[in-house]
This record gives sequence, C-alpha cells and structure tokens, in this order.
Amino acid sequence: MTQPIFCQTPTRGFVNLAYARKVCFRKVHYNMAWQFACVIIWSNGEKESFFGKDAKVIVQTLEKMK
Repeated sequence: MTQPIFCQTPTRGFVNLAYARKVCFRKVHYNMAWQFACVIIWSNGEKESFFGKDAKVIVQTLEKMK
C-alpha cells in the first residue's frame, strides 16, 4: 500500500500526491494574466490542473520530500 502524501491547497482542499504519476510545472496565460500552473497526471491516467496558490503549495510539498 502506498504511503499517503497529503497536501492542503488553499482552494481545492487536500490532495494526495502519492498517486501522482507525473507532475509538470509551467507559467500559463490564464484569466488574462501569466500564472504559475501545475498539471498532475494521476496513476489512473486522469489529468488535473492547479493554478496560482494551489500550484505553489504543491511545489513546496514536493520540495519538502527531497
């Protein structure tokens, strides 16, 4: 069984990063401004996007794991 890696995002609640297969970070043009974005491809193949503060919290959580 996989050890949970919980990350609490400001607007989307808790995210368990243990099931992330791939995590990509980039700047995107969103809502007429450049924002930091995070796209997670989960172990079941689904994709989920996080923007702004949510993406930054995910980066910080992953940095703590190193």
